[in-house]
Amino acid sequence: MPIDPGEVSFEPELLGFGYINRHTNIFSTAETQVLTTELLGVEVEVRTIPTEHHFDYGDGTTRSSADPGGPVSGEAIITDAETPTSHVYQDTSRHPVQLNTTFIGEYRVPGGPAPLDSWTPITGTTTIPATPGEADIWRINHRQVSGECQDTTNWGCSGPVELEPGDQPPEIFADHYDDAGNYTGP
Repeated sequence: MPIDPGEVSFEPELLGFGYINRHTNIFSTAETQVLTTELLGVEVEVRTIPTEHHFDYGDGTTRSSADPGGPVSGEAIITDAETPTSHVYQDTSRHPVQLNTTFIGEYRVPGGPAPLDSWTPITGTTTIPATPGEADIWRINHRQVSGECQDTTNWGCSGPVELEPGDQPPEIFADHYDDAGNYTGP
């Protein structure tokens, strides 16, 4: 019976993009699942419940949490929202984020005689790796400018991210650049 371990997820609008020294919200999509199978000709339901989420943030930092986290809601600034599963990266890079989720199980025989029709704990746990993700962490660089861009070669006028040779734009801006790294606009 395959258990869906979920995946590493980020704020939907950011696709893993974040800033150095700010909280990057990372969370698990694992959910409780009810799986149905047949044992000796009898239908049996197995419920798997995620109980622990072990994040490896890809920079040597790990965290275990009973809380899977989730998207930031309300008026929070999504590029710096502290959550139970967020992480502050100290350097810029593309960080591979791994997640292992631990599940407990219960079973029941629907329509069967009591107590088989009630959820009964299954001894033990299972830990399954989730689909990994990637946190793409960038540095913020500010400068004052005197007005609108008249020439795209001026600082800050070549797109939301200025790329060095060999760099790739963050995924959230990838459709704004050509293959050579030149800004083409939204």
